[in-house]
Amino acid sequence: MSTSFTVRLDDDAERKLAALMSDGSSRNSAIRYALDVSYRHLVNEQMREESARLLQDPEDLAEVNAAREAMGAGDAW
Repeated sequence: MSTSFTVRLDDDAERKLAALMSDGSSRNSAIRYALDVSYRHLVNEQMREESARLLQDPEDLAEVNAAREAMGAGDAW
């Protein structure tokens, strides 16, 4: 599915778009690239937040430690 939309860019956004197009990319490619990078950043940030939360979760830490012990992970070093 393909969707078209119109967006108004201020001067700052125009400069950023121009920078993304400086390698010869089309406006469409540059915008799709920016969306992809932004989405990956969002997902990575969500994973960092989840990881930080799990590092503070005593039940999760106990499960991790039990799994390590069961696998003999400490024996590898």
